[in-house]
Amino acid sequence: MRKMFLFLCIPTLLLSSCGSLNSGVGASPGAVMAGAAVGGNVGSAIGGIVGSNNAGWHGGWRGSAIGSLVGTIAGAAIGGAISSEARRQQEQAMQQPQYVDNYYDAGAYNSSSSAINQLLIENIRFIDANRNRTINPNESSKIIFDIYNDGDETVYNVVPVVQDMSDSKAISISPSAMIERILPGTGYRYTATLFADKKLKSGTITIRVAVTSENGIMGDWQEFTLDCVK
Repeated sequence: MRKMFLFLCIPTLLLSSCGSLNSGVGASPGAVMAGAAVGGNVGSAIGGIVGSNNAGWHGGWRGSAIGSLVGTIAGAAIGGAISSEARRQQEQAMQQPQYVDNYYDAGAYNSSSSAINQLLIENIRFIDANRNRTINPNESSKIIFDIYNDGDETVYNVVPVVQDMSDSKAISISPSAMIERILPGTGYRYTATLFADKKLKSGTITIRVAVTSENGIMGDWQEFTLDCVK
């Protein structure tokens, strides 16, 4: 009788402890059913063994039935509590910023408009193919500059821009490529390719280099002129 009493007390303790974890709100029905099935099978087996030891096969049958009932209730409670806790953790994880290879997902975080003002353009260089420091017809050149984060906040989704302000039809510039992030106190070296076709005329063009946010808000910018020689 003492063994049977101890056996019945165990599920009661399990039920009370599960209730303290979670009330079952948001529990998965599948987890509850699975817990009930496992608990019923285990309870039936243990109840049969305890009952047989005390009152033969009659006691074993009765103990198995009681153990199945109590085990089903306890298993359902445990399954529901585990399911609710897992769902809570999943919802919390979904609220956190998403990372990809230790970088923020480009769509998960946008810098404030003030953050773009932390960036400074430095060390602008023009390198042409024949190194005569002028633009010639059918020549490919490079415009290289550094973007330095002078603030204390990481700036995300930075767009470097290189424009021909003279709007020469003979000049084409490679499209901008977004920089995912620039950490405080660090910089990024950006290279744009400039190509002059055979219709280039002698004169000068004005080039602007700038940094903008993904929403087009402009930060630091500088302009300089380049000589074109036909």
